[in-house]
Amino acid sequence: MSHVAMTDVELRGYLSQPLIADIATTKKDGSPQITPVWYDFDGTYMYVSTTSDRAKARNIKRDNRIVISVRDKNAEKVVLFSGTASILDDRDHALVRRIAARYTPPDQLDSFLSGLEANRVILRMKPTRTISWDWAKSGT
Repeated sequence: MSHVAMTDVELRGYLSQPLIADIATTKKDGSPQITPVWYDFDGTYMYVSTTSDRAKARNIKRDNRIVISVRDKNAEKVVLFSGTASILDDRDHALVRRIAARYTPPDQLDSFLSGLEANRVILRMKPTRTISWDWAKSGT
């Protein structure tokens, strides 16, 4: 699939869109837990907001391996990241504000953020492997 892989510039441009990511973490019994999420990518890390009591945060605390998939609606463009995640405190909601601003109209952002839980944390994922494709590049 390397002939349809995205360049770094294409990958960053693609991930700058407000798409939905699916993250997979590992449950206590070893099975996967998959959750659709909003995200932000800064070129080095993927950031996902959650609360400290949700399964994905508990899973990462126990086993920090994570996989993230971002795709368009027809899976013609896809980015797959695998790596490890750490949990960052986000009591001031600075990181969740950055994530939510990608998906929420500016005039509704403060209202959205005011309803968030106090135990909000950020999963920061460092990709160690990236696979991408853009079938439009294949010429078919």
